[in-house]
Amino acid sequence: MEYNPRVEIIPTKPKPRNKRVAIYARVSSNSAEQLNSLTNQISGLTRLAAANPTWLLVDIYIDIAPSKTGSNRKDFNRLISDCAAGKVDIVLTKNISRFGRDTVEVLTAVEKLVDVGVRVVFMAEGIDTEKDDYRLYISVHESCAQAENESRSDNIRMGLSFRAAEGTAGLYKRRLYGYDKTAEGRVGFK
Repeated sequence: MEYNPRVEIIPTKPKPRNKRVAIYARVSSNSAEQLNSLTNQISGLTRLAAANPTWLLVDIYIDIAPSKTGSNRKDFNRLISDCAAGKVDIVLTKNISRFGRDTVEVLTAVEKLVDVGVRVVFMAEGIDTEKDDYRLYISVHESCAQAENESRSDNIRMGLSFRAAEGTAGLYKRRLYGYDKTAEGRVGFK
């Protein structure tokens, strides 16, 4: 195209970043491996938010707390409060297990957010509350994860029980009064 002084090329305006996005990340402990996982969660979700031209990252909520009942997740509660106050439009999280410990807790929290108009996106599972069938997907994924955790817990408990019955548990490295270890490493009476 030839240069024409009467034609002025006007660049398009970028779309405004009007969807306020929050990231929720959680790990179970402050071990080096878990903190590395936390860094990776935040980094990946931040890149995702920055890549969308209409999303504006407003806050990152981080909890270092186990998913067991009674654990205090201050930033999770702050996230729920901020969403209810209208400060957040979209919540990004790595996966369902980072969001809650069981199906009921996850669905209850998600329903609270959806009721106030907040969209929740679970990246690993590809679940988005904008879709109508998100309740089913959350229930299925969380139920499978819960069953896997229960199975793992049962296997660990059973293994400890077997090793304790054989006297090879290795749980007690200290001297047990009234008991001695045999040459094979088994615990027996004096």
